[in-house]
Amino acid sequence: MVEVKLYASLRAAAGEKRFLTEASSVKALLREAKERYGNEFAAKLKLATILVNGKNIAHLKWKNTRLQDGDVVSIFPPLAGG
Repeated sequence: MVEVKLYASLRAAAGEKRFLTEASSVKALLREAKERYGNEFAAKLKLATILVNGKNIAHLKWKNTRLQDGDVVSIFPPLAGG
């Protein structure tokens, strides 16, 4: 199983702070999350930062990043401020 942690407005949109999945890639995980939590959640995912085991998927294989049993995925909405 892969643990997915949700933060800030994504957590509020989902109504929970984490979920478990058997998705084999980030792409499959995002598809599952959109189906599970609906349009508001899906809209927030467009600009989200996604980490797999603490590494930004921008430095891995983006949405094609493979997931394995025991991985932890953290999803953060866009952050702003100063």
